[in-house]
Amino acid sequence: MISIIIHSGEWDRIYHAFSIASTYSALDKKVKVFLTYWAIETIVRGKFDCGSEEKNEKIRKGMEEGKIKTLDEMIKLGKEFGNLEIIICSGSMEVLGIKEEELPDWVDRVGGLAEQLMEAEKVIFV
Repeated sequence: MISIIIHSGEWDRIYHAFSIASTYSALDKKVKVFLTYWAIETIVRGKFDCGSEEKNEKIRKGMEEGKIKTLDEMIKLGKEFGNLEIIICSGSMEVLGIKEEELPDWVDRVGGLAEQLMEAEKVIFV
């Protein structure tokens, strides 16, 4: 099992981590994405920041033109293959004051980091 731990809150980093996860899933590899701190905040609070206004504008334009999927579309695509599980860090949720009912419907469960590390053959940290 491959574990992708997403800590960064930059939208494009989150997007590409889910692109990697979706590709692994399509290749019939089991993959778990573990979201922590700023990644959770970006997703739950709907924050969109790629690091600069120039990057933000290029990504927005790409989505408007249909060249880039939305983050929600990318995640749902990866889940269609049946090998992708998404876990939210319970400790990060507590620190950020985020409740389970605020999480998107594509989140599978809330869990901890130790489980991710114990089960993973490979870990990718973003």
